Amino acid sequence: MRRPVFASLLGLALVAVAGPMTASAAPAATSAPGDFYQAPSPLPAGRPGTVIRTRPATVLATALTAKATTIMYHSRDAQNADIAVTGTVFTPTLPWLGRGSRPWVNLAVGTQGMGQQCAPSKQFVATTEQELEPVELLLANGWGVVVSDYEGYTAGSTPTYVAGVSEAHTVLDMARAAASVPGTGISAGTRWATMGYSQGGGASSWAASLAPSYAPELNLVTDVSGGVPADVRNVAESLDGSLIGEGLQLYALIGLQQAYPGRFPLDEALSVEGRATVASVKTQCVVQTLASFPLKRFSDYSTGQTIQQFNTRPDVASVYAENDLSTRPAPTVPVFQYHAALDEIVPIGQARALNQTWCAKGTRMVFSVVPGDHITGETTGLPGAVSWLADRFAERPLQTTC
Repeated sequence: MRRPVFASLLGLALVAVAGPMTASAAPAATSAPGDFYQAPSPLPAGRPGTVIRTRPATVLATALTAKATTIMYHSRDAQNADIAVTGTVFTPTLPWLGRGSRPWVNLAVGTQGMGQQCAPSKQFVATTEQELEPVELLLANGWGVVVSDYEGYTAGSTPTYVAGVSEAHTVLDMARAAASVPGTGISAGTRWATMGYSQGGGASSWAASLAPSYAPELNLVTDVSGGVPADVRNVAESLDGSLIGEGLQLYALIGLQQAYPGRFPLDEALSVEGRATVASVKTQCVVQTLASFPLKRFSDYSTGQTIQQFNTRPDVASVYAENDLSTRPAPTVPVFQYHAALDEIVPIGQARALNQTWCAKGTRMVFSVVPGDHITGETTGLPGAVSWLADRFAERPLQTTC
């Protein structure tokens, strides 16, 4: 699904916001025994990035430019436990005519939803995936593309939305796994870039931060991240009572509880209605969720606590602290960070703070403010992002705004 289409669907949904939507623009959920997305149980031992299974994927939008393959591979969660993760490899079908070997872009996707049917690899096949626009643009430049579904889209699991360490691991291990897919031509010398927007901007930034320690063998040359939710606590609190943000706040709380069991006690803070709401949210894709909670607050679903009161609990605050990107190592590769001027979902202030922190730590960066709100910001920022990638792959001189 293209971003303009996504925005149009959201607009139509908000017109009918008086009642929850009954369907989302995504394929029907499936969890039948023997399904590709059912992880082996027990999970066989495997190093991060080891492929578990693959199958060809029919992605109509890229059929003329790339061969698509859905894969399941080993990764590590926020506790460093072995997990199965799925994703998509787009191998260009045309010869690479640029310098050196073909570069690859590790695209971290934006918010999909909590339902199993929302997995990007499923939505690519169903032609409902909102990240098709950047995938097509990257392929048009001759670059290979990989897209992780992140943790939580295998059958019976729950996404660990905005859990930074998990996102970094699943993104970096996607690059490792792609090297085992026949025809990619990926080698130890392959040049990689991480790239993402919104949740994806957070995931790609986390991947760039942790790559030297978690996947030092990857030849990462740059990161491009837009609409970065660097301070998850700040973002969660800013969404409280907003027009379309409460559902995303619930996503974050659900995701962190899933990623940090026993340390982020969301369930015990919820009322009976709140627990029913969370159960429903776990089945939804993002268009439905954005339209379902206008002007709602966390206190509407809790036993009376505000989001600020819940967030001050020592156990909860410690999880937020671990997911504050500014406290993690600054990337050692050049970074292009952009943000929409009128972003109403991810505050630009906390993104600027990340930029300033990383600049102070020596990362070579450009911070660019682009026109639009949060949803349109990815599209308005794409030309600059792709131009930056082309310059870094071509090793052109770099100017920073630090």
